[in-house]
Amino acid sequence: MYILEEEERMKKVVKVALLLMTILTAIYAIVVVYANTNPRSLKPLYAAFEYESETPPASWYTLEQLGIVNVIENEENGWLHIEVDREKEPFPLQSELPIFLYQDKFYQVSPLWVTPGLPKSVRQLQIPNGGALRAGWIFTGIRFVNGRKK
Repeated sequence: MYILEEEERMKKVVKVALLLMTILTAIYAIVVVYANTNPRSLKPLYAAFEYESETPPASWYTLEQLGIVNVIENEENGWLHIEVDREKEPFPLQSELPIFLYQDKFYQVSPLWVTPGLPKSVRQLQIPNGGALRAGWIFTGIRFVNGRKK
């Protein structure tokens, strides 16, 4: 009798854990998607890294030629966000990877998407929170499988 009550209690605990993990995962996914989009602007944000070469490039562009309307410097990581007007973009910048001049330095558009930096406190929590969710799913899965075996 006591064993049956314990099994029923464990089934309820697993159901609550599954529900909680589903809700927390959905919240985490929404926060990550929101953090990695720029809802304030419809213009795409590309990354540009400093051009690494001993010699200046043979051909390069100006900001206006590439349709760049705003440059956001990321001093912490040493790269730029470039906001591009789609109507003025002469070609797909992330495919062609053009080099341009900005404040007496050459930069090259990156094929990678880099989003505006989150506050340091949020960035530091993103990995531990994701790890905690993974651990929670693993724990809940083990409890679920063990409950099914009995």
